[in-house]
Amino acid sequence: MAPLKSKIKKHKLALSFLLIIVLFISFGTITERGLLTLGDFTRMIHKHPLVVSNASLNAALNITKMHRSMKDVVLANSPDEIEATLNDVTENGHKVYQQLDIVRGQVLGEEGQALEKQTRQLFVNWKPIREEVVRLLKSGNKEDAILITKAKGADHVVKLETKMLELTSYARRKADSFLVLAETSQSRLENITVVLTIVGVLLSVIIAFIATYLVVKAEKGLQDEKDKLQKALDEIKTLRGIIPICSHCKQIRDDEGLWKQMEEYIHAHSEAEFSHGICPSCMRKHYPEHFESINPDEKNGK
Repeated sequence: MAPLKSKIKKHKLALSFLLIIVLFISFGTITERGLLTLGDFTRMIHKHPLVVSNASLNAALNITKMHRSMKDVVLANSPDEIEATLNDVTENGHKVYQQLDIVRGQVLGEEGQALEKQTRQLFVNWKPIREEVVRLLKSGNKEDAILITKAKGADHVVKLETKMLELTSYARRKADSFLVLAETSQSRLENITVVLTIVGVLLSVIIAFIATYLVVKAEKGLQDEKDKLQKALDEIKTLRGIIPICSHCKQIRDDEGLWKQMEEYIHAHSEAEFSHGICPSCMRKHYPEHFESINPDEKNGK
C-alpha cells in the first residue's frame, strides 16, 4: 500500500505542476494574441484611416493651390505669365489625382468608396470650367474669364472642398472606431491578464502548500521509520567475532579477561533468557535411577 500511496502523491504533484505549466502557456498565448490584435488595429489605423485622411487633406490643399493659380491666371499680364501659372495648375492637378488614387486604394467601407468616387467626379467636372476660363482669356475676353473664376469656378471649388472634408471626416471616424476597438481589446486583455495572474498565483500557492505538506509528511514518515529502525537496532544485541570458551567447563572469557558462565555472558550480550532443563543423555549419565523410572524400556535393555 505504501508504494501505491507514494505513486499517487507523485501523480498529484506532477498533475499540479502540469496545471501551472498549462496555465502559463495559456497566459502567454492569450497575451500574444491580444498584442497581435492590438498591433493589427494599430496598423489598420495607420494604413487606412490615417493614410486616407492625410491624402484627403493633401488633395484639398492642392485643389486650393489650383484655385489660387486660376485666379493668378485671369490676373496675368502676359502670355508667358499665363502659361507658367497654367503649368502650376496642371502640376497640382496631377498631385490631386495621386492623392485620390491613394484614397481609392486605402479607403474602407462602401461609404468611403462612394465618397471617393463623388470627389473624383467633382474634380473631373472642374476641368471644363478651367478650360473655359483659359479659352476666354486667349480670346481676349478677360472680364468673362474673371467672372467665371469668381462665380462658377469658386462655387465648384467649394463643393470640392466640402466633399474632401466629408472624406476626411469619414476617415477620422474610421480611425476613431478602430481606436475604440483597440482600447476595448486592450481592456479585455488587461482583465484577462489580471484574472490569469491571480489564478496563477493562487494555484501556485495551493500547489506550493500541497507540495510542502507532502514533503513534510514524507519527512515525518521517514523520521518515524528511522526512529523505529533505530529502536529495533537498540533492542538487538548481536554476538560477533571469536568467543573464547573453555573446552572443559564451557566458561567464556569476556573483554576484561574475566571468565563467566555461558548463561551470564550470553545474557549480557543479547536479549536471550535461559530456562534450564536436562537432556536425555545427561539424565542417563547423572541421574540413572530417575532416567530408568521414566524410561522403563531403557531399563529392560530394549
